[in-house]
Amino acid sequence: MPLTIKTLRETFFKLRPIQSAELTEAEKQQMAGGKQFELHSYVIVRDHIRFALLKDSFKGFNTWYAYAPHVQILGDTPQTPVVYPKPLPARVRLSVPYKSQLDNWYNPTGACNVTSLAMCLEYLKTPRRKTSGQFEDELYQYALSKGYSRWDPVDLAKIVRDYGRRDDYTTRATIDGVKQWLAAGNVAVIHGYFTSFGHILVAVGYDSTGFYVHDPYGEWFPSGYRTDLNGAYLHYSYGLIRRVCIPDGDFWVHFISA
Repeated sequence: MPLTIKTLRETFFKLRPIQSAELTEAEKQQMAGGKQFELHSYVIVRDHIRFALLKDSFKGFNTWYAYAPHVQILGDTPQTPVVYPKPLPARVRLSVPYKSQLDNWYNPTGACNVTSLAMCLEYLKTPRRKTSGQFEDELYQYALSKGYSRWDPVDLAKIVRDYGRRDDYTTRATIDGVKQWLAAGNVAVIHGYFTSFGHILVAVGYDSTGFYVHDPYGEWFPSGYRTDLNGAYLHYSYGLIRRVCIPDGDFWVHFISA
């Protein structure tokens, strides 16, 4: 028996994994809740599911995207009634090396970006291009040599890809999507207004109330940063993440993997 996709609420099947309001009518198909369709195959793409229908098609296409929280993938046996979303572990803490930006040779107060990338790349056992110095300083120099802006998330994704790793950057991430990513053993880099200029850090785990993060600048408080404190495995609540990282509804996240 094939797998089945079930809509949990009224939603859209989409030809591209972006918000339905940004698609033309030809690129989306409205679906009522409770609909079920047999699947040929599916794959998770960040916070969407890309799936191929076995028997059905809409507007001439049998391959569509759905926003993952709006659907389930049902199994074909009583032992696996729901294939996706899989039940998440209650707590995840990945063994990601911590790096402080404050001991960087280059721009220690403004290098949270390359320092966060260095933590992720080292976690993924990424080969370095130099044999001396810190990885984060190497990435700083590399960005300069390529004319990349360390403050541009698109350019940061280019650095990760240039070093042979994947960076699926999006401005439309969700907290649940990041948790799913971490539960699969992957790391994520999160943008937020922890400072007036913006700041980024690494999500390395979660529990029921928040993310565990590696903050390269120390520990954040509403009154400002304590740079004398260690930023490894800090617990930043989901409420804090929503206030500081998602104030306008956009959540900028780099989903980084091998």
